[in-house]
Amino acid sequence: MKKLILLFVISLFSSQGYSQFNVIQSIDIDSQQRIVYGLTGNYDYSYVCRYKDGILEKWNLTEMFNLSFLWISTTIDKNDTIWAFQQDKLYKFDGTDWHQIDVPIDAHSYIKYSDLTIDYKNNLWLTAWGVPMILKLNLSNMNWTNFDLRTYNVSPGIITTSGDSTWIPTSDGLFLIYNDSIAVVLDTLNSSIPSQNLYCFFIDSKGNRWLGSTKSGLFKWINDSTFISYNTDNSDLPNNFINAIDEDSKGNIWLATDRGLACFRNDTIISYSDLYNYSVATLKIDKEDKIWFGYFGEGNLLYFDGFNITTVTAVNEQPNHPRDFYLLQNYPNPFNPVTNIGFRISDCGKRIGNA
Repeated sequence: MKKLILLFVISLFSSQGYSQFNVIQSIDIDSQQRIVYGLTGNYDYSYVCRYKDGILEKWNLTEMFNLSFLWISTTIDKNDTIWAFQQDKLYKFDGTDWHQIDVPIDAHSYIKYSDLTIDYKNNLWLTAWGVPMILKLNLSNMNWTNFDLRTYNVSPGIITTSGDSTWIPTSDGLFLIYNDSIAVVLDTLNSSIPSQNLYCFFIDSKGNRWLGSTKSGLFKWINDSTFISYNTDNSDLPNNFINAIDEDSKGNIWLATDRGLACFRNDTIISYSDLYNYSVATLKIDKEDKIWFGYFGEGNLLYFDGFNITTVTAVNEQPNHPRDFYLLQNYPNPFNPVTNIGFRISDCGKRIGNA
C-alpha cells in the first residue's frame, strides 16, 4: 500500500512541475566572506542568496524575470559580481541591478544540474548536465566559445580551472581544455582508472588530484597508471556519489556525498553521516575552516565547524502549497536500477521512511 501511495505522490508532483525542490546547488565565498549561493526552493521559485553574520540578502529571479520554476546555480567574479545560470539564460548582479543574458544553449529538456565558474583570465565557464557542450564567455568582450561534446555523447559535471587549464569531469571520463582545444585525458581506454563516470575534480594545495565519481567513490590520481580508490567497501565513505570536494587550511580533503559529509584526513576517510545523513549537494570552506553546505530537501544553508552542524538560514515561502507529504532527493542520483527515495510527512515533521 505504501508503494502505491508513493507512486501517486510522484505522479502528482511531476504533473505539477514540483518533482525537484529546495536544493542549494552552488556555494561561493566572495572577498568580503559573504556566502553566495543558488537555491531552487519551495517548488516554484529560484533564488540567489547572499549571507553573512545573520544578514540574508535574497533575490527571487523567478518573479523578477517572470520565469518558470528552474534549477539555478551561481558563481562570483573577482569584483564580487554575482552570476547565475538557469536553463538557457545567464544573470548578472552588478551590485545594484540584475541583467539577463542569452546563452547559446538549445535546451530541449529541463536542465537540473549545472555549473559555472570564472577563471583568472576573466572567462566564465558553463556546463549543464544533459546538454552536450561546454561554453566559455569572455567577460571582457562578451563573446561566447562553444566546445561541442555531441560526438562524445557525455554529460559534463563540475568545472575546475587551474591556470590555463580547464578540467571537466563527465559521464565518460575527464576532459581538458587548453588553448581552446579539448581532449579526453582520462578514461578507461587510456588509463587504469576504476570508473570513468566522473562528476567532480579537485587539485589540492600539494598538487594532488582528486576525482569524485557518480558510482564508485573517490579516486586519488597518482599518475596515469596508478589510482587509489576509496569507496563504501574499503573505507568509511558514506556513499559512492561524490558531489563536491574542497580543502581546509590543514590540508584535509572534505567531501559532499549523497549520504552526508566525509573527510580525508591522515590517509583515512572519516564519515560524518552520523551527524548529517542527507544528500549534500555542494560544499565550500571559508577562511575559518567552516564547511558551508547545502542539501536536497529543505533549502537550508548550514555549516560544520568540526564539532557541530549549525543551520543559519532557510528560505521558506509560499506556504499555500499542499505540504502534507513530500519527497526528498533520491540516492543514488542519477538513478541506478535500485534507488532510495526519502519522504517526509508533515504531521510529525521528521523524515520517517524510505521507499
